[in-house]
Amino acid sequence: MKTEEVLQLINADVRGLDKYHLKKQLANTKLNQNENPCDWDEEVKEIAASFCKSRPWNRYPSFIPERLKESLARYTGVAPKNIIAGNGSNEMLLILLLSFVNKSSSAVICTPTFTVYNLLVRGIGGDVKVVNLNEQLQYDVPAICSAVEVNPSAVLILCSPNNPTGSTLSKQQILAILEVHRGILILDQAYIEFGGYNAVELIDKYPNLIITRTFSKALGAAGLRVGYIIAAEQVIAEINKIKLPYNINFFSEYVATLILENRTKIDAGVEKTLAQRQEMFQYLSQLPFDNVYPTDANFILVRTPKKQQLFDYLVSNDILVRDVSSYDLLENCLRISIGTVEENSCLRTHLMNFFENQQSL
Repeated sequence: MKTEEVLQLINADVRGLDKYHLKKQLANTKLNQNENPCDWDEEVKEIAASFCKSRPWNRYPSFIPERLKESLARYTGVAPKNIIAGNGSNEMLLILLLSFVNKSSSAVICTPTFTVYNLLVRGIGGDVKVVNLNEQLQYDVPAICSAVEVNPSAVLILCSPNNPTGSTLSKQQILAILEVHRGILILDQAYIEFGGYNAVELIDKYPNLIITRTFSKALGAAGLRVGYIIAAEQVIAEINKIKLPYNINFFSEYVATLILENRTKIDAGVEKTLAQRQEMFQYLSQLPFDNVYPTDANFILVRTPKKQQLFDYLVSNDILVRDVSSYDLLENCLRISIGTVEENSCLRTHLMNFFENQQSL
């Protein structure tokens, strides 16, 4: 067979997708992926390394990561039976959409938001219904309610705090949506440690609410690829049927548990990020941006007609931020992650120099 003939055998829904892509760029000041800028200390790493040396590599990890689930239960305030853990929150999103979406169903997504939602739904063959954020890039709750009333069986996917805007949904807004929505609501709360309403308390009353979380942001473990789902016990039992076996390797399972056992260090890191976010927001608001958007996440979205010049200038000075101007409604926008004190200071200096140079032209 010719390669072209083989390619035609690939699911047409997959062939029609634009791949999720992040251009490979290197910089010493890396503020483009919303990571926790602080790595874990040597003490924690030494404990993990000792375990990794002593644990047989030729044996499978736990079929059910009970210790991790118990630690997650204490961390989130639910029972272990309400949790599935896996290979990053992206895998969690995939198994949820495999469970609830097919070629005859649809998903409602609010844009701009995390592009993987659209990619996964379309790859499975589902139809995507779009609700735009409002002019302030906040959630348009009446429009969301109207969309789910018209599409009562649709999966609704919401991200709060939202990536890349930083906007959130309040408890009252989530309740208003749940009161009218008869389908599944997937609430991605990857950034919840940084702000916004924690919706875990609603799980018992609303079994159609499913929350996804990650270790990649506040917990400072993007390299581990660990995420988890929180949902009603009966829903978890059904979703578990589609989850791949042994989907967490033994190292990630152990280190994720170790991280949760060092929660005081997590809390201290979050407090530092929040303080830096406040300082950065105040500083950016004094610069001649068209808009600096309020945020409850560990990043700030800015808009400027000089977007490309600013992006290129920062790259030339070894600073990398995220160009999100190709997203719906985000023309001329850049997303800036909150870094360390030193990284944020470096960014402020170069931003000031850029705008001063622009004024002198």
